[in-house]
Amino acid sequence: MDRMRIVTQLDSVERNAKGQQILDDCAPSSLMACANYLTGTTYTSADGVRILTRVGRKDVAGVPTPSSLAQIVKAAPLVGLRPAYAKSWQQVVDALRAGGTVLINVQQPRGYPATVQMSAWHAKWQRYWRKTDPKHEAAGYGHATAAAAYGDGAQWCDPTMSGTGRETYGVPVSWSDLRSIASSKGDAPHKRCIILTTRAAAKSAPAPVVAPAAVTVTVQPPTRAAAVRKPAAVVQTSPVHAVDHAAAITTLAGVVSRIAASRGDKTMRDQIIAAALDALQASLSTAIAVFLGLGVSIFDLTGDGAKAVAASAISAALLVIQRWLDEDNTAYGRQRK
Repeated sequence: MDRMRIVTQLDSVERNAKGQQILDDCAPSSLMACANYLTGTTYTSADGVRILTRVGRKDVAGVPTPSSLAQIVKAAPLVGLRPAYAKSWQQVVDALRAGGTVLINVQQPRGYPATVQMSAWHAKWQRYWRKTDPKHEAAGYGHATAAAAYGDGAQWCDPTMSGTGRETYGVPVSWSDLRSIASSKGDAPHKRCIILTTRAAAKSAPAPVVAPAAVTVTVQPPTRAAAVRKPAAVVQTSPVHAVDHAAAITTLAGVVSRIAASRGDKTMRDQIIAAALDALQASLSTAIAVFLGLGVSIFDLTGDGAKAVAASAISAALLVIQRWLDEDNTAYGRQRK
């Protein structure tokens, strides 16, 4: 299994009026760690802060600004993830074994097994409070961490790790250790867990999108198959990395092999032109529909919005190419010899 990279929150440290450090971006950092692990992105804590702001978190500089689990659930689709509140600890373990991730709200380090590797930052925190306020050190601190499966157990990512050297990847832990970490708030271990998995890529034509202000935009499906209808919120927030890259590579390989096998086919040129025009039309129509669905001015389109528009356009074009590659499809004049 792949190693889960730390997304450190130490690059988003704030200071209050007294010059004391404020670290309050553990949840955005842990969410980005899950997104990077599942989708291959390279989000940072700053990206997480920006994305959480879009769902209602107000990050006030120099003032502790915690994130709620509800905000994590709202923000997850913006980075291509499907969130779910865990209903049991077994569901958490099953989801991790199936390749998913989990964001865990903890009271660090209460009840942690002594064998769990902690961050260098945490060790300094612990030494400081042990000298100045032992009760504070014993109480721990509210925190958000992430985890994925690894080997026969799990890997646990604490965003107070630096993301470099010994603290580049998540710490290997047993399932029992992870359960103890998840129980640190005093609740049942699953109560503070948000399961995060990848959203399934659409395998049919884009669905009609209803834009704001009663403007209805209908996208003509490029295939005869029934379109998969998604809620507007899902379409609006699909990032470009939600495209099935493996399917795209397979499709492009099929295009090359088909052209090579059909060099003597006099209709090939006309087929390519017809398919290309259909792909362009479907791509533009879908991109326009998703853009209108975002409800923003073209001058206010953010990076995530642009990714959503691009992802929808690419998906629509690939669907047309898949139809053209279908050996049983004669819509473009293909005749087998």
